[in-house]
Amino acid sequence: MKKKYRWQTFFQREKLTLFVGCLLLFLGAIYPWYQLPPQSLAGFETNLVFTNIGRIFAGVCVIIGLVFTFKSRISYAPRLIFWIGLIATLNFPYFIVTFSPSVAFLASSYYEQGEYISHHINNNFSEVQAQWKQEIFLDKPEAPPSTLVMSIPDSRFFQMSSWDKVLLEGFGYKNSFFIFIGKGWSFTVFGLVISLIGLYLGVETLPVTSLQSVETPNGGLVLLKMAKVRSTWFNPFLQDMSRLLPGTFLFLAIILFSIIGINILNYNIDVQFAKGEYHQVVTTSKTLVKWYPALQGNLSFLERLAKAEFYTETDDLALINFVKGLENYRNGDFISAETYWRKSVELEPERFLFRGYLVVAMLNQGVSYLNNSNNRKAATAADIFERVLQIFPGHVEALYDLMLAKVVNGEFQQSAAVAKQIIDEQQYFQEQKLGLLGQAYLHLAWAEYNNGDVNKTWERYRQSIDMKTWGNSTLKEQQ
Repeated sequence: MKKKYRWQTFFQREKLTLFVGCLLLFLGAIYPWYQLPPQSLAGFETNLVFTNIGRIFAGVCVIIGLVFTFKSRISYAPRLIFWIGLIATLNFPYFIVTFSPSVAFLASSYYEQGEYISHHINNNFSEVQAQWKQEIFLDKPEAPPSTLVMSIPDSRFFQMSSWDKVLLEGFGYKNSFFIFIGKGWSFTVFGLVISLIGLYLGVETLPVTSLQSVETPNGGLVLLKMAKVRSTWFNPFLQDMSRLLPGTFLFLAIILFSIIGINILNYNIDVQFAKGEYHQVVTTSKTLVKWYPALQGNLSFLERLAKAEFYTETDDLALINFVKGLENYRNGDFISAETYWRKSVELEPERFLFRGYLVVAMLNQGVSYLNNSNNRKAATAADIFERVLQIFPGHVEALYDLMLAKVVNGEFQQSAAVAKQIIDEQQYFQEQKLGLLGQAYLHLAWAEYNNGDVNKTWERYRQSIDMKTWGNSTLKEQQ
């Protein structure tokens, strides 16, 4: 009888709500919190292992939630643990962009590449749609994005109208980050919120008595004591907030003041550099980058550090070669820029910004060969794009350019192989580039047409214009 009663109590609203939250947290512990193409992570010598900390915490919350769902009274549950977990989970973008700049750089690079390709397809639709792409021209590649774009140019930053920049750039809540967010993070956020609702629904209720007059058949009045039940969730909620809000405000203040402090210190280093205090510039810069790793992707910071090291005769050849490559790149000498940047990458392959600029220099050379209308060298351009993919595996812009270069050179089967790689890469994007996928399927259609298979050509063409057919196709992509 006691066992039966225990199962009956499970169907109370607070236990059911907490159980649903535990299910979502379980999914948050199973699915990845962040995902990027594994070959690009390997190429940049980085990984996403640290994101498993959040998944472990989600699993701990599942255990706590299930214990209080089936064994203990919910009113005794440690609600602050779930609140702290929710705050930490919501700050997950900040931890990525600040303490894992290589991952943030990859995400920003992929986002910018997708925007470049979408812009090119929209502006050159008739040329990219045609089978014979002899009249197509590629856009000039842009420099790779910086991983530290949060700057304070003047006092207007402290106006309320400017503080959306703090959320987008300081805390990492921007499109380039969320394009690779995993299901695990979303499930964890919703799971923690629903679990907290269940925990507050399970707070003890108190009986409340009141006197009510009732008329008797004889016309008299009788006072009756009426008992009601009132939930007391609001008082525990206020108590939790009184404990949680000071720590939360302190945590957010530390983040905000660290952002402001980094800008102040960066400005002071500029002053030291202008005064010629190069030894102090080198010492302060290297200390600062250890405490704030996002500076590893700031171009002006690295350029100033390299110049200071040059003047102090510090032996940092990788950084000095990087700055020499920048000078040639700005002068339009992409071959010399590639030479210097390749040396930098060979000396320090883990420096993601070196690798990103090396790729841009090579892409500019390939685009120049392909855009030369008097003497187009599609084969040479394609060879350069393939070498780019060895340095930056999965580079979307290089894949797109390579796919077009192969078609210009009349290599339809090779172009189709690149198109299949593009389709495989897009599965890691939360928001897939429909124009790019449409072009990839169109190149598969041209390959089937050249093979003489009309039925497969028609199916591939339908895939290029109707995204509903992508999952229902009888054609399987070859790896």
